[in-house]
Amino acid sequence: MALARALVADTGLILCDEPLSNLDADLRERMRLEISSLVREAGATTVYITHDQAEAFALADRVGILEKGKLVQTGTPEEIYTQPATAFVARFTGLSGELPVLVRRVVGEGLFEVEPAGSGQARTFHARGSHEPVGGAAGLLMIRPTGVRLVSNHTGEHHLAGVVADVAFRGRGYEHAIDIPGHGRLTSVFADARAARGENVGLRLDPGGCHLFAAGPATADTEPTAGTEPAAAAPAVSNGAASPAS
Repeated sequence: MALARALVADTGLILCDEPLSNLDADLRERMRLEISSLVREAGATTVYITHDQAEAFALADRVGILEKGKLVQTGTPEEIYTQPATAFVARFTGLSGELPVLVRRVVGEGLFEVEPAGSGQARTFHARGSHEPVGGAAGLLMIRPTGVRLVSNHTGEHHLAGVVADVAFRGRGYEHAIDIPGHGRLTSVFADARAARGENVGLRLDPGGCHLFAAGPATADTEPTAGTEPAAAAPAVSNGAASPAS
C-alpha cells in the first residue's frame, strides 16, 4: 500500500526497508518481481534494503558494498560476484568456505598457483587475485559455490579430499557439506548425484570461483541494499549498496 501511494504521488525517490522479510518463499519471490517491475516502469530511484544478498543481486543492475560506513566496491552484480575487491566483499556475497593457502608462483596476470597450507596435501591448483604476493607468502582462499565441484577421489582429478558431512536435495541436484581435514567445512558443493554421508570424496576447484587475498582476520557480515534509478534516456536501471547491520 505504501509503495502504491509513493508511485501515485510520482515521487522521485523510494526507500524500501526489508519489505519482504516476513513473507514465505513463494510470495516473497512473486512480490520481488512485482516491486521490480513497478519501480522500473515508474522510473523511480529506489533504495532497497535487504539481508538477502541474492535478493539484492536480483533487483539491482549496480551494487555497492559498504564496510564500516566506507564504500569499498561498486559494480554490476556480476562484477561484484566474480571480482570481489576485498575479502569482506567475497564473504558478504556468498562463499562455500575459506582455505588458508601458500602461494607457489605467479602463473599469469592475476592468476596464481597455490597449495593448501599445512595440510600435507601436495596437489596445487590455480586461484585469482588482484594483489601480487611473492612465492611462499600466506594467503586466504575464498571459494564460491560456483568454484568447487564434487569428483571422485580415485581418478586424480581432485585438488582436495574430504568427507561428506551432510547432503541436501535441491531439485536441480544435490548440495553437499564437505569436511576438509584440518581446514573446516565447505558448503553448497554441488553434484548431479548424491554422495553418502561419511563418504570420502574429491573436490575440484575452478580458478574462476577461487579468489585469493592476503591472510587476515575475519570480518563481520553486514546487510545489503539494492535499488533502482532511471537511466538518462532509457528504461530504469538498478543501483545498490550494502549498509552495516545495526
